[in-house]
Amino acid sequence: MEAILSKLKAKAEIAPDNALLRDTISLLTDLHHNEAITQRVTWDSLIRDFQRLQDQGLWDISEDNEKLLHTLRSLLTTRPSKGSDRTPATGNIPAPSHPASKASQDSFSIIYPDPEFAPSPLIPTSDPILLPLELVEILNRTYFHHLLATDPKRVVPPGKSLISMLSGSPKEGDAEKPTLRDKVEDLVHKAFWDEAVESLSNPEPSCQLPRIKSLYQDLLIALTPLLPSQSPVITTLSSPLPPTSSPLNSAVMHLREVVTSLRKRCAPVQDEELDDLLRSLDEPPLRSSRPISLATLVVDTVKSILRISDIMREQLSQFVLGSMTEQQLQSMISKQAKTKERKDILDIWKRWRIECIWPVWLGDYQPSFQVNGVAAEPQFKWIMRLVLALGSSTPISCQLPTKEPQAHENSLPPIFFFSTPALLEIQNYLQALVIAASLRTLIRVPQGAQGNDAMSFMERLWILLNAEITEEPGSGDTKLVNLADEVVRARQLDGAMLSGEEETRLRAAVSRTLNHDDPVFMLLQKRILKALGDALRHQRSESKQAGAHTGPVPRMQTGQHGKRTEKRARIAIVLNPEEFDAAYDGETPQLTIGRVQGFEDEYLRKVVEEVFVKVDECVRWVEGVWQDVLQLGAVDREYVV
Repeated sequence: MEAILSKLKAKAEIAPDNALLRDTISLLTDLHHNEAITQRVTWDSLIRDFQRLQDQGLWDISEDNEKLLHTLRSLLTTRPSKGSDRTPATGNIPAPSHPASKASQDSFSIIYPDPEFAPSPLIPTSDPILLPLELVEILNRTYFHHLLATDPKRVVPPGKSLISMLSGSPKEGDAEKPTLRDKVEDLVHKAFWDEAVESLSNPEPSCQLPRIKSLYQDLLIALTPLLPSQSPVITTLSSPLPPTSSPLNSAVMHLREVVTSLRKRCAPVQDEELDDLLRSLDEPPLRSSRPISLATLVVDTVKSILRISDIMREQLSQFVLGSMTEQQLQSMISKQAKTKERKDILDIWKRWRIECIWPVWLGDYQPSFQVNGVAAEPQFKWIMRLVLALGSSTPISCQLPTKEPQAHENSLPPIFFFSTPALLEIQNYLQALVIAASLRTLIRVPQGAQGNDAMSFMERLWILLNAEITEEPGSGDTKLVNLADEVVRARQLDGAMLSGEEETRLRAAVSRTLNHDDPVFMLLQKRILKALGDALRHQRSESKQAGAHTGPVPRMQTGQHGKRTEKRARIAIVLNPEEFDAAYDGETPQLTIGRVQGFEDEYLRKVVEEVFVKVDECVRWVEGVWQDVLQLGAVDREYVV
């Protein structure tokens, strides 16, 4: 620690005003004097700081410096887990040597885009927010996963399908230039395997057996997804090692059994490499030779098996994914996204805070219009509360928790956190609809006519309003004068000859009509919000009465989900129903949208339907993640998405 601190302090003399350098020195100084602080420091955050220092020319890449970072990493990664004194079987082997560990958690993983080309993040890293960078990255990744599940067109590149967003084998030439972190991890891996060879080179069985057992544990983790549970290999690797005077020779025999089993199950492309391993195991160094020769053979074989098993698992995953329909892929992505979203929100807000915020928000229920019939049923109260929030002139938000509670007008509960950007866009669309309908009252449309002039007016008007909502390049702010110009143009196309005074009065009427306190604006807003609330609740009431099936199917076979539109290979793959989102297993009832007075224009009615469907999609997403909170007002610890 002192060596790395002295190097950083020497750099500080050159750049005394560099805040990152000062903070890094301060953190390492604290670590040096109080190792308990390591519980609050992660290697990922620390290596990122050194990467940034390297980019600024304040940290050099050299063998000595990599060794210093290796020592630093050992300090952080060898601390015992909180609440447990159990150490990994491999003596803290780095994560990349455990290729099976991640696959055991997720059946696939999402390829997250380069930040430079990624869609707008939930929390821009450039914002002056006081959040750990790791937390910001976690939230942004979960939000990207949320978009992939709810609005894939925004994140899937043009011409690509969903499967292109799932992890696959890297192509040749795609590998990026090794980063500082990559080099340090390579150094750590090399040190681990060198230490394994050294331990196994000790001729005493008491020294060899523990190390062999730890390597067997790594092999067991990697091979479990690839071999049947009744396989003799799984039995051997999971059983206690029998006493022997020559553990290395026994290990060679066991490894040959492992390689033979993989040879039967691998793709042909791996045959040659596995055959080479078998030949080396068939002709091991003589027992009279130096122990290091046999130790090296065992360690090299284990490394090769771990790497090949990683490739085989990736091939198996891609085969299963490639054989699935787009709907099945979407269902799996949705299930993962909902699980991640719920976990992140519970980790950040905690259960008790969610349960405190929810009834307060729900209690602030003061509808500006009459609610009756189905819409008045208590179980649907939260939907109308959300509709009222969408109808507010104050932008909706969902604030991250703070030590001191802060009041924010029109703030949504935590369960809406990842849906807030979509709901904010919907809020803008609802306001734009009211603006369009309000301006329509200022032009003359013959009753019963198709209204070609009015239709042209609505289309042109909506282009202006939509460009501002979607922030199209070059749209700028939609000025009041632009809207007034469209109204004047529509009146002139209607045959009216406007004098300068009449045009002035018409432009003043546009300004007055778009005021949130204007009676016409308020009336139209109440109508569309009431229609939205009625449509959402009526749909759910009908679904409940019809007993719509929402449970997962017990067995899914690729190529058999829905109508068969193309000829597929006759290979049935049984997929785990728990990996699929039940919401994608049944058809969603369509919204029934009645006539909304003031929004009868043909073009406007089409936009109203599109906006209502967007709201319904957000509501159904929240229902799929937080059904326990919506029904009981409490977080059920046993609830599974």
